[in-house]
Amino acid sequence: MELSKIVAKRYLKAKNRKDKTKILDEYCANSGLNRKYAITKIREICFKEKKMGKRGRKKIYSASADALLIHVWEAYANICGERLQPFLNEGIAALERFGHINEARQVKQEVLSMSIATVKRRIADHKQRMGKEKFKGLSSTKPGSLLKKQIPINSKCWNQDKAGYCEIDLVAHCGGSLLGNLIYTLQFVDIKTTWTERKAVMGKGQDGVFKAIKEIEKEFLPFDLLGIDSDNGSEFINHQLWKYCNENKIIFTRSRPYMSKDNAHIEQKNWPMVRKILGYDRFDTMIQLNLINDLYDNELRFYLNFFQPAMKLKEKVRVGSKYKRKYDTPKTPYQRVLDCSDVPEERKQILRDQYVKLDPIKLLKTIEKKVAIIVKTVCSKTS
Repeated sequence: MELSKIVAKRYLKAKNRKDKTKILDEYCANSGLNRKYAITKIREICFKEKKMGKRGRKKIYSASADALLIHVWEAYANICGERLQPFLNEGIAALERFGHINEARQVKQEVLSMSIATVKRRIADHKQRMGKEKFKGLSSTKPGSLLKKQIPINSKCWNQDKAGYCEIDLVAHCGGSLLGNLIYTLQFVDIKTTWTERKAVMGKGQDGVFKAIKEIEKEFLPFDLLGIDSDNGSEFINHQLWKYCNENKIIFTRSRPYMSKDNAHIEQKNWPMVRKILGYDRFDTMIQLNLINDLYDNELRFYLNFFQPAMKLKEKVRVGSKYKRKYDTPKTPYQRVLDCSDVPEERKQILRDQYVKLDPIKLLKTIEKKVAIIVKTVCSKTS
């Protein structure tokens, strides 16, 4: 080893290949080592003593930049790199407004200069690997056949040039059994702006669902409701809702039976905005109903609509046996509403006033506390 260290120093100072070859020949003759092994030995010593430096590109981003990126990533519910990177500027500004970030300007510039691929690599080591859910949700849709002929089928996409065309669906919190009375989540999603709203109802009777639809329309949507598209469940396909839509000039359509892809926009939101938050436990008491609605009507709707960017599919092209998809720049529903020309300026100003008062980290912590209380009611009931 002593000989190897001396040879490594001489090898580094060699000016050309000829001198290096001579030193290597001499080293092999004195040590009796194989030539390839001798080269490996010298390189190891050089790396350990940091004489040759690290191979490849120089490090661009500092440890402070990595720490800041992870802090922002965790503040926005560990979203994917494709959604996080375009939102970094807005996301960091929101955290700075409430004093959660106090980094130097240079560190922030490092984070903002990261590409999507770099962001994905940086957060990959910090992601918690989650196994697939063992439980598969049950279908709770029972067809309503009375008005099927009057309500047209919509197998294509709504008019995406105007806000107000929404898809609706029910998510059952059944815990694996649909027996008895249980809580359902009614979920709205607007096609143009990706704005979402939720309301918990006890059972799936048409009266409770109809009341929840009207409440969401009048109290929570930042635009006028122009159309709704549902599945074929009797909670939606009934005279009460059909008459209301006709009187208020709301277009009412339904999907084809057993074709969930007709409601693709709402179906893809059920997992991240309901199941991922409340899980697959059974909720069936009035206490749980009030707790869930308290979560839906306050912190959760603000967090999802103001601080969770979403991507919209622009085009899908078939290349051989695969599809190549192109998405637009990720934006939050709040940003898309502000960009929407048909939303009145008065409503946009209300949203702007709300936005500057919202602390994303405080919202996230409150959501976690409320979810823990809801889950605790399930544990106390089963124990």
